[in-house]
Amino acid sequence: MKEAGVTDIAVLRSRRTQVAMVAAAAVVLGLLAFLADSVAGVVGQVLIALTSSGFAWGLAAFLIGRWAATGRRAVAGATALLVTATLLYYLLVLTVSRRWSGGTLEDGSSADLLGLRSVAVMTALWLIGSIVAGPVLGKLGHVVRTGEASTSALALGAVCGLLSGEGWYAVMLAPPWQVLTVADPGHADFVRGVVIGQLITIALPIVVLAWLATVHRLWRNVPVLLATAVSSGALSAALWYLLQIAALSL
Repeated sequence: MKEAGVTDIAVLRSRRTQVAMVAAAAVVLGLLAFLADSVAGVVGQVLIALTSSGFAWGLAAFLIGRWAATGRRAVAGATALLVTATLLYYLLVLTVSRRWSGGTLEDGSSADLLGLRSVAVMTALWLIGSIVAGPVLGKLGHVVRTGEASTSALALGAVCGLLSGEGWYAVMLAPPWQVLTVADPGHADFVRGVVIGQLITIALPIVVLAWLATVHRLWRNVPVLLATAVSSGALSAALWYLLQIAALSL
């Protein structure tokens, strides 16, 4: 009975530590994404890529899952992180920046109701995305740390592809070499920032793959890593396309 009591206390402390870590990470993630929106030019676009992109939020969920003690906690922690960060971000948009307000329609009337509707729709859309992506990323993070080498390689390749999908979709939608040549000189800094942001969201997942492949000694499984990353990246890019279509249709 005494050993069971010690174990129960340890488990309780571990859960409290995870809750605190998830809450802190969610606050940081939501706040940084909100602050990045207010920065203009090249720096602003780079900050958005680093703090307010599918890569940034997906990586945070994945790392929470990798850190978690069990698969169940990995799923719960990653999902809670994304949901909480999403709610915080849109709460700040609603109450602090209030960029949904102040607009006018063609007839001169207020567009605030349409702005509020847009905020509500995007909040719901990203909450659904969080509920879907959180368990996947959290579980993959746990598998990378605890699985056999071949299984970890599959999970790591899948994560790399998922995290880079938004960048690949953006590049296919607007190839940098075309965008830079036709850009309006007045918006050149903004365009350069967008291109740099695209490259960041493609390059950094590869850096993450190389780091974790080294940490978990998965370089013998390079063919599996690369094949899974390419397949997952294509799937992720397609999902980002469908998400964009859904957002525009609402």
